[in-house]
Amino acid sequence: MPDPMSQRPGRRVLIVMDAYLPGRLAGGPVTSVANMIEALRGEIEFVVVTRNADLNGELYPDVPLGTPVAVGAASVIYLAGADFRARNILKIAASLQADTLYLNSFFSVRTIRLLLQLSSRRGLFRAVVLAPRGEFSPGALALKAKKKRVYLQLFQRLHLQQVVTTFQASSPLEERDIYRALGPVRVKVAADMPDITAAGPASAAPASARLVFIGRISPMKNLLYSLQLLTTLQQPIEFDIYGPLEDQGYWQQCQRVMATLPPQIKVAYRGVLTHEAVTATFACYTAFLLPTQGENYGHVVLEALSGGCPVILSDRTPWQDLNAYGVGWVCDLDEPSQFRKAVAQVLNESAEEAQARRERCVAYAQRVASDPEVREDNLQLFAPGA
Repeated sequence: MPDPMSQRPGRRVLIVMDAYLPGRLAGGPVTSVANMIEALRGEIEFVVVTRNADLNGELYPDVPLGTPVAVGAASVIYLAGADFRARNILKIAASLQADTLYLNSFFSVRTIRLLLQLSSRRGLFRAVVLAPRGEFSPGALALKAKKKRVYLQLFQRLHLQQVVTTFQASSPLEERDIYRALGPVRVKVAADMPDITAAGPASAAPASARLVFIGRISPMKNLLYSLQLLTTLQQPIEFDIYGPLEDQGYWQQCQRVMATLPPQIKVAYRGVLTHEAVTATFACYTAFLLPTQGENYGHVVLEALSGGCPVILSDRTPWQDLNAYGVGWVCDLDEPSQFRKAVAQVLNESAEEAQARRERCVAYAQRVASDPEVREDNLQLFAPGA
């Protein structure tokens, strides 16, 4: 196999992530970065430095350590946990002569330590780009709030904002969240890159009422809210849950509510899907119920729409136009009645109405995935002088 680092184009970006492919437990950030790398193939050379394990500690099989290996359009350097340290990462960056450092997550321990190291080594990179991935949304900041407040105070006291050239916001909503948390820092809006794979034709709607939740089982995704909502519904419903059990204590709360559901509500946990199976799985359901407390992008929303599955969504995401395009419902998270009304509407549609809605979902997803402005905005994150 040819050395993936044998030739260097004009721009080389070093991406640091706590987890990357082939792992998927980190969810949207892995998808965002992988899609960006693929979309900017040939324009920028990306090198990813990450651990050799997924978030649950499971080691990736047959992964060489400390040497670049081609993964899609990127070169990836996997490090054992003990070696995945700021000092080692900066040595790698210096040896590669990387132009830009791209940090994924503001509150990651790795990000914190790298910024502290760079505060005394300003000339190592031309630019430092930091993608918070929705960590400044009110819902996200409310989780482990005390610890996050301490770090924000330390960040500003040590003037670490001067180390970061640009903060990437995935939407104007996230841009406002960043300014609210950090003050007058430099922000560029560049939406997360959608999967460039075109959505397929819309499948027929299922004959029975089938709702689905696909996502991490954690307070941020708000599965408990969905289950509490179901306790108030009278119509027979099948509700299937897919996703990694990230927070066991939270899952136990969900199970307690599941035990109280009326007999006409059938709930089942179906395990973890492979990334490749997500869109096809959505195609089997009447609607996707996601009362999330916040998403900086929400790839899973686009995956649902690509499968022709309408989305019943909270108002804490960039996907604010679902109602206008007739592909879903954006509901006030503080008004459960709005979610109940949306569920009733989608479950009571005629076969013709349901099929027309599913076709609109696919068309909407295709339009979003082919938007050239999103690619250009991402490319400009790494432009000289940006």
